[in-house]
Formats: sequence, structure tokens, C-alpha cells
Amino acid sequence: MKPRSLILLLLCLVTFPARGDELVNKPNVLLILVDDLGKMDLGVDGSTFHETPRIDALAKSGVRFTDFYAAHPVCSPTRAALMTGKVPQRVGITDWIRPAGEIALPAGEVTLGQAFQEAGYQTAYLGKWHLGHQASQHPSARGFDWTKAVNGAGQPASYDFPYRNLKKPGPADVPDLAGGQPVDYLTDALTTEAIRCLKQRITKEPFFLCLSHYAVHTPIQPPRDLLQKYQMKVAGLAPEEAAKTLSAPFGAISRGTQSHPGYAAMVENLDTNVGRLLDGLQELGLTERTIVVFTSDNGGLCTLGGKSAGPTSNRPYRAGKGWTYEGGIRIPTYIAWPGTLTPGMCTIPATTCDLYPTLLDLCGLPSRPFQHLDGQSLKPAMGGASGEIFANRTLTWYYPHAHGSGHQPSAALRKGKWKLICYLEQVRTELYNLELDPGENQNLSSQEPQLAAKLEQELREVIKATTK
Repeated sequence: MKPRSLILLLLCLVTFPARGDELVNKPNVLLILVDDLGKMDLGVDGSTFHETPRIDALAKSGVRFTDFYAAHPVCSPTRAALMTGKVPQRVGITDWIRPAGEIALPAGEVTLGQAFQEAGYQTAYLGKWHLGHQASQHPSARGFDWTKAVNGAGQPASYDFPYRNLKKPGPADVPDLAGGQPVDYLTDALTTEAIRCLKQRITKEPFFLCLSHYAVHTPIQPPRDLLQKYQMKVAGLAPEEAAKTLSAPFGAISRGTQSHPGYAAMVENLDTNVGRLLDGLQELGLTERTIVVFTSDNGGLCTLGGKSAGPTSNRPYRAGKGWTYEGGIRIPTYIAWPGTLTPGMCTIPATTCDLYPTLLDLCGLPSRPFQHLDGQSLKPAMGGASGEIFANRTLTWYYPHAHGSGHQPSAALRKGKWKLICYLEQVRTELYNLELDPGENQNLSSQEPQLAAKLEQELREVIKATTK
């Protein structure tokens, strides 16, 4: 064989995905990504105001992570970490992406979608993307065979049909959902399209489908049929409890209790739609052949830098979206695979970056260590053997920007029970023992100055080594 012919043959073997016997027993993957959903927004994690029976049941049917963190306090960087397995600063995304900006997920990154696509999976993506608004940056160009309702912004123009700003069209308009009725609601419509995708678009297994809801991001536009229910629940709260606020650094204000009827209605509607999707899997006989991952892109919007607080409360965790306190980065995350994964709690600290290698590992696909550089497969921990590989793991966050939540540039590190927050433009370092103080109320930096200095040095070294 001539050298040129041999090279072309080898390229074909590398480029085209394997089919046939290798894929027969591979599981499907359904990834449900929610926007701005906080750790405490769900009943299974402690909410007594929001009603989420279907998500609660999903969580209890699988592995529930108690200490799972978003890779960043705001959306685009976390979504970049999900798609690449790298901390956001490695790919140059350290803040949410503006619609008119030039920042996007770098073209050279092999996304999670591409990894499954190259392994022979059918891939689909529905909903919020927020990793670039050009055609070459769209999920259809980044490893997803079929896409739907991907807009060019970080939130929808409206949750009400036609999901657009009729007076001033723009990047927040949600495409591909024409033909609805005035009473239709975006979260319902996205779920309907996901179920239709399973029934009509997925023509063979295995598949990797990501449903990325716009909910529960602002605008707070609840479905009309649920609003009165939660207005009545608020009326049953003590007035001082319903209106409770907490002070946050730099003059910001946090909501002190879950008492926003519109937000609660959006959460319940989300819950109902998760149930609809799981019922769709069951109807198609796919439940035991499908890994279901449920996660969020950052903490709940609790704290704002103006005169009012956000629509949810993350208590006992401090602050919310936009902050490197626990309320801004600790998120609900569950992985269920009936008949294969034993239901239970997993207490190891983990992060969005871990989902890439974990899903490859669960599906029996080769790891890509040079791609998911900062992620670590959680499969051993989900089997109950956390071992030494997770014992002294260091997690870090880098947010060098101010945010409308009131946040000022900061970085944070968690190592074991210790959490360090370092504000980058002030002489301000905070140290917390999360084992004794998960609400980060007692700053121990003056009592443990050597430890604080050591952790700060480690944090700065990590930032220097990982910043693009």
C-alpha cells in the first residue's frame, strides 16, 4: 500500500465513530441542565416552600451529591467547564458572555457532545447554550447532531409564547418554537420538544441528549395556573419571615427566606416537566438503559447589589449567584441509573468539570485526560469507595469581575473542610471551617493566619497555572 493511501486509511479509522457490537450495550445519557437553580431550591435538599416531588424522587433514585459545586458562580463559565472538563479560566471564559461580544468556547476544544458523537452516539441539544452566538459557535457545530431552541443570549426574551420580544427582536428571542398558542409556556414547550426528539429524532441507541432549560433564570414569569397557589402560601407565612432580608458584603442584600410566589411557581413547573421527561423515558422502555444527570449552572439568585434581594434564598448557605460563597456555587446534582447505580448519598466535594470524565467512565468510553484536564471521574465514589483519590482534593474558583449581585472580584479554594475566599481588589481574606460552619458566618483567618496564608498561596498558584 502506498504511504498516502495508508495515511488516508488511518485517518478514516480515527475520524469515523465505531458502530456495531461496541455500542450494543452502551447506556444512553440524558443530561438535564437547569439555569440558576440553587442547592436549597428543592424539597429533597431542604426547601419547605417549593414543591418538587418529581425531582425529589429522581434524586432519591440515584446518587445524591451533598457537596457538588458549579465550576463558577455564573453561567457561561460553568457551561464551558461542563463542555470541556476544564476550569473556566483555562478556556478564557471567566464571566457570562455578552451577546455582542467576541468571547466564545474556543474552536479547538473537544466538547462533551463531540466526545459522545465520535464514540458513535446520536447527540441532541435543546435550550440555553450561552457559549457563543455565531453559527460556528452553535451546538450544532460543536458535537450535536440535532438542536432546538438555542438563542444567542443568557436568558429568554419571554417565557410566554412566542418567546420573543415582539417590539424589539434580539438575541434573547428563542427560535424554532413557532406554531404554539398564546397560553403556551417555554419550559413546557422545551420538554415537549425533548420528548418528541426521543420518540422521532432518536432513531437508534445509544444517545446523548442535553435538555438545557432556560428556567429558572430571570425574567421571573411564572405559569399563570400556579401563581395564586404560592401567593396563598406566602400569605400563610409570618409577615416578618416573608420579608426577611440579610446583609451581604459591599452593601448587597440577600433574601432571608424562600417566599417569592412567582419563582416558586417556576420551580414547580420545572419539576412537573422533569417528571414528564422521565415518564417519556419510561413509556419508551428506556429507563434502565439511560443515565440521567440533573444539575445546575450556579447557585440560586439570592443576593443583589441594589435595594432589593433576589427571588430565592439559599440559607443556610451564604449569598447566591455571582458570589464565591457557598450559596453562589453549591448546586443540586444527582446521577441516576436504575438497576446499575445504587441509590445513596455521596459526600465527596465534586465539581462540574467532573461530569465529562464521569459520563465517559460510566458509559465505558475511553477517557480523554488531555481534554477534561481538571475533571475527575466520580464513578469510584458513586460505588461507595471514595478512597485516597478524593481525600485531600483541592477545588478552586476564579471570578475576577464585579457582578450585579454585588460581588467584587474574588477567588476561592476548598480543601477538605477548609474554604478560603480571597478578594482580589481589597485586602480581604476569609477562612471558614465548612464542617462546623457551612453558612460561612465565622471568619477564622485571624485565628488561623498560617493556614490562611498557605491556602492563599496555593490558590494563587493554581490561578496562575490555569489562566489562559
